[in-house]
Amino acid sequence: MTLLDERPQPLPVPALGSVWSTPDPSWRPATGESLLTRFGRRVSSEAGLVFLVAFGTYMTVAMLLDFKYHSFDGDAISRMANGFYMLHSRDPHLAAVGFVWNPLSSVVNLPLLTFNSLWPVLASHNLAGTSMSALAMSGAVYQVHSILREWKVKAPLRLVLTAFLAFNPLILLFGGNGMSEALYLFTMLAATRYLLRWLREDDLASLVFAATALAFAYLERTEPVAAAALAAPLVCWVTLVRASGERRERVWAGLTDGVIFVMPIVTAFLGWAAMAWVITGQPFQQLTSKYGNAALIADSHIQTGTLTTRLVHEASAVTYTGPLFTVIVLVAAIVAVRRRNVQILGIAAVLGGGLAFTLGSYLTNAIFPWYRYYILVVPLEVILVGTLFAVPCPLSPLVEANTEGVGEGVAGPVRRVRPATAFGALGAAAVCVGLLVPSIPGTALAMDNPKIAPDVLVYYGFIYHRHLSAQDRAAENAYAGVLAIAHYFDAHHFPNGDVIVDTADNCIPNVVTNVDAPRMFVIHNDRDFQRTLGDPLVFGAHYLMVQGVGAVSADAVGQQYPALGSGTPWVRLAHSFPPKGLCSGFNLYRVTGHPTRTF
Repeated sequence: MTLLDERPQPLPVPALGSVWSTPDPSWRPATGESLLTRFGRRVSSEAGLVFLVAFGTYMTVAMLLDFKYHSFDGDAISRMANGFYMLHSRDPHLAAVGFVWNPLSSVVNLPLLTFNSLWPVLASHNLAGTSMSALAMSGAVYQVHSILREWKVKAPLRLVLTAFLAFNPLILLFGGNGMSEALYLFTMLAATRYLLRWLREDDLASLVFAATALAFAYLERTEPVAAAALAAPLVCWVTLVRASGERRERVWAGLTDGVIFVMPIVTAFLGWAAMAWVITGQPFQQLTSKYGNAALIADSHIQTGTLTTRLVHEASAVTYTGPLFTVIVLVAAIVAVRRRNVQILGIAAVLGGGLAFTLGSYLTNAIFPWYRYYILVVPLEVILVGTLFAVPCPLSPLVEANTEGVGEGVAGPVRRVRPATAFGALGAAAVCVGLLVPSIPGTALAMDNPKIAPDVLVYYGFIYHRHLSAQDRAAENAYAGVLAIAHYFDAHHFPNGDVIVDTADNCIPNVVTNVDAPRMFVIHNDRDFQRTLGDPLVFGAHYLMVQGVGAVSADAVGQQYPALGSGTPWVRLAHSFPPKGLCSGFNLYRVTGHPTRTF
């Protein structure tokens, strides 16, 4: 039993400018409706239309990237390809998803990739991956709109706030390029929405939904570990304050809710680590594998600089994304303290925790200086501005309102806000627009700054640059380079399992998903890759494909045989693929005998 069961509910407390805070019950389905009718009402509702507009926008971006510009981010192709290997490789099996990256993106792509034999562009043009990101980013926009709606922010203002999220340049790009950011945002924002609902209503189902969403977020990215670590103590504390009875009972209630909250993500964390350990012998391949970020950063030509320069980079990336982000945080915190609005702690725990993990990771040189890692700033600032117009949620749900306009409760006095005039409504809208408008040009400028967003420019700069640099021309010709390699293999009709190649290079997954017969390749995801590489002829393989002369540390073929191309007697050069676009040069060697070096 909670305090909510013992005392009457409080009168609603208006938000800043109550004209912006009227309820919107239209989203609630009427009883007795058929499932089809209810679905139609949901689709035609404000929230449904927001989702559809966002989805149409992001799918348009996806189609332009996939079919007009042929611009494919290497990581996006690799994540989609991991799902492709599970179904269409020479050795299709679940473990082919790989364990360096968290698996959710690849698994979500499976339903569409099932039909790749009927419609090959699902893989060859990454349509499966970009459709996934469009759907997920639309879901992220829907979650933010739902948060504002549940806060009773009136329709005009919540639509404006939602638009600032949906049409931010960074959101537009990553809503249609197939990267992990879309699913990451969707799951994190879903976790935030339901945690905020639990803070308002003390609803156990909402707490379970928040916990489940956070577990799925971990299966997409690692950052939610920090969100869970910050949110779990908040859950325990809030339950402790709300619960009735003796202190011992209240402590147990808090611990119980805390366990309920962390159990899904702990299960996901341990389960994924256990599977990786059993199958690969390494529980955390993202940290220990030669394909993980740590190894790639060590081998990268990118200069990560000193602690000071990394701190400056982070400050610049956040400032470009949200020029008034610091002001927004301070104003939202002040307003939340004055209103005793505990919901801001939920926002800080989940979204702030995810952002803090990113900032800490780059400071410790654990990730690359990619601009996409700071995408969480965009929904965070929109939601924080939304708190200025939301109905407050005091820590204790017991607020006794009086006619003097001041309520006294366990959490202390809560200010009532006078009803807003028309000038107040316009002022509220002006505050919203003034705080968020700079983020649009700021983000656009960052995406064209090689010091802030090298990851964006390397793949997409040629799309919006008037005068193309050498890097832009390479990106423009990237897909042509992939097709040149793929067409060679298609023309020679290699049998299944005839060519051994590692998929470490971003170009190779795109080649594998573009050839007519992908089963010709023996890839690292195959269970017999190592033994086949040890003695190709014994296991029916006749070709080795390596990058350059095999000097790349992440290329298993080159590392196994570093002397290829230097007079190795048991191979001969069959073909050289010169560098083209973003594809580096590759050499294809015909195996004529048994190697002198095996595992």
